[in-house]
Amino acid sequence: MADFFCDDPSEISDIASKDVGRIVGAIAKTLAANAPFMNVIGGGTFPSGVSDEIRSVVQMQAAPGDSLALPVFTCDTDLCGTAGHQDLTATIEFATRLESFRGRGPSICVKKGYAAFKGSYTLAEDSLKKLVTQYINADVRAQLYLRSASKFVANANWDFDSLFTGGWETDLGVLFFGQTPTGPMTFKALHYISRYMKEVLFAEWYSQDKGMPHFRFIGGSDQVEYFRNEVGIQNVAVSLTTGGYDMGKTILTAYSFEQSPAYRGIAFGVDQRPLRATGFNMDGTLALVDPVTIVHDLVRNTAYAKPNPAWLNADYEVGFLVADGTFERLVPEKYVGEGSFKFAPQLHMGELEWHYVIDNQCNQWGDYGWHRYQISRAYKPLRPQHIVPLLYKRCKADLGLVDCVSDSEAHYTGCDDYAEFQCEVGDSLELCRVIDTAGSNTYLSSEGGCKPQCVDTGVNPSHEQEGR
Repeated sequence: MADFFCDDPSEISDIASKDVGRIVGAIAKTLAANAPFMNVIGGGTFPSGVSDEIRSVVQMQAAPGDSLALPVFTCDTDLCGTAGHQDLTATIEFATRLESFRGRGPSICVKKGYAAFKGSYTLAEDSLKKLVTQYINADVRAQLYLRSASKFVANANWDFDSLFTGGWETDLGVLFFGQTPTGPMTFKALHYISRYMKEVLFAEWYSQDKGMPHFRFIGGSDQVEYFRNEVGIQNVAVSLTTGGYDMGKTILTAYSFEQSPAYRGIAFGVDQRPLRATGFNMDGTLALVDPVTIVHDLVRNTAYAKPNPAWLNADYEVGFLVADGTFERLVPEKYVGEGSFKFAPQLHMGELEWHYVIDNQCNQWGDYGWHRYQISRAYKPLRPQHIVPLLYKRCKADLGLVDCVSDSEAHYTGCDDYAEFQCEVGDSLELCRVIDTAGSNTYLSSEGGCKPQCVDTGVNPSHEQEGR
């Protein structure tokens, strides 16, 4: 998009709700997507007056000088003159740099607002605020996907050592194993990865804010529900409920698994707009699909977002298994210059600021204004191997729908004793009147083969049939 200097009347957005007549009632607020990634990593401050780029140092595991399986101890009386084994340590440095994202709302003319329905602009501002929140959440998710040092692909034809790539601080930005998934994630596989993270990679649990120390899985609602519906989890949930434990009741009755306490050390969160892909690019990265498509109104110069059909039908999805202490998201200190070099306070957190300046050339009468915002952040890796993006396949939804037993439920009586009763008329497509001589039913049937149905009255009624 070209830089914006002066407002062209043709670019003014008519976002207000109004009519020649009168609108009565309230304008509904825009719906907000959840933001599950905004609290899974820590925060901090990027210091001013230091450098464009700062380096952070992470201490790696010490290298033992002797075996950790069978360390050799010597008789104490024989130690004179020996120096012992030398243990070594190492560090790794990560570079961190501030990056920013700028945006602005639609250009608004004061003349358009005078007759606008009350609340139009306030709710438009609310919609922009929710969009900024989505940008921040999407940025955190994208950076965790791009910078993670561990990844896993749910492919049933390979072993764990092949499917799990990376695992160490030095693997920052590792790619997925180059095979597409064959099915969804299973809780069995998820729990194996969590045990691997804890026992092999020494990942740290989150604190007990969900009942017990835990890791966190964040993924699409279908995948989270797939975990809950696994046979093993269902059996445990029923047993817990039978035993009077509240956790079992919550697992079975809650809308989503994420509302229950952590299950076997894993808490669940739903991402309403997860990363989805159609496959791999040539360079090994995922061919990601944007979750929304934009619908433009060229007459009013407005637009709105709706779900992208390509995203809804994408074959693959990414979930995240996250431990504590993986990254820190740093924001800048407040900076307004120094000495006589003074600037207005800078926006960094995505705050909406109304921009309205009267000048001699572009806005002489103060007709125009717009909202602007800026998001500035830097990501500092701590233990990037302790967040694992999981690539799995999206299966078609099992709706549990079945075919009817008969063509019309209204003509089904539930009596199967006479299901094979055959009509005597020659044409099987003719209507057949079935008379129950026991005095209970007379009805019409047009089923293929003209097979009558009856209500079981407790006796064996005789039937006579007339072709019509």
